[in-house]
Amino acid sequence: MIPLKDQEMIQQKFAGELINQVKIDHFTERNLGLTVPGKAPCQYCKPTREMLQELAGLSDDISIRVHYFEDNPEEKAKYGVERVPGTVLRGAGGRFVKFYGLPGGTEFAAFLESIIDLSRSEILLSEESVASLQALTADVSVRVFVTPTCPYCPNMMRLAYQMAMVTPHIKAETIEINEFPDLADRYKVQAVPLTVINDQVAIPGMVQEADLVKELMKAVGPAGTAPAEGKPPEKIERGKERSSGLFIP
Repeated sequence: MIPLKDQEMIQQKFAGELINQVKIDHFTERNLGLTVPGKAPCQYCKPTREMLQELAGLSDDISIRVHYFEDNPEEKAKYGVERVPGTVLRGAGGRFVKFYGLPGGTEFAAFLESIIDLSRSEILLSEESVASLQALTADVSVRVFVTPTCPYCPNMMRLAYQMAMVTPHIKAETIEINEFPDLADRYKVQAVPLTVINDQVAIPGMVQEADLVKELMKAVGPAGTAPAEGKPPEKIERGKERSSGLFIP
C-alpha cells in the first residue's frame, strides 16, 4: 500500500518524533467473498487495514488491534464506532480520535501528524482555546467531513483532533465522505471541509482555531461548562519543534 521510499521516510520521522506508545484499534469486516443481499461490501476495508498494518510495522511505538465489527459490541460501544472501516487512534491519558474510511490523499500527512501529536501529548492550540475547552462539562461531538483531494480538509481534521486531546468531553471524528454517501445525504454535505458540532451546527470551509472554539462553546451553552476558577491554564508545549499546519495566534 505505502511505497517503499515513503515507508523509509515515515520510519525516520517516527524514529525522530514519537515519544510514547500510540495504539490503533481498527474496525473492519470479514472478507467472506460472498455478496449478502441488501448489504454492499466494504470496498475500502482491506486496503485500509493493510495500510495501517504497514504503518504499525514502521515503529515499535505503534501497535494495532484489528476488530471485526460484527463481533465486538463492547469495543464498538467503548469508542463509539458506528461503521467500517473505522480507525481509533489512542494516546496517553485515554485520549482518542476516530477516522472513518481510508486516510489517503491530502489526509494522509495529517493522519501521520496526528499520530505524532498523540504520542507526544503535544497540544498546539492557544492558551485561550485550551482554557475555554477545559471548562467543558458536557460531551460534544465534532465531525469533520473530508475528501482525499481537498487541500483545506487536513487542517480542520487536525484541529478537531487537537481539541479532543485537550478534554475527553470532545469526541472528534473525521469522515471520508466519498466512502459514505448516506452520510453525505444525511448531513447535506455539498462541499468540504464541513465541520458539524453536536449534529446541529454546520461550519463550512476552513476556519480559524478561535472561531471554531467559539462556535463549539456557543453550541454547548453555559449549562455545559463549569465556571472559570480564576487561574491560568496549565502550561502546555506549543509544538515549536514541528510545523503543525494549524493556525496558531
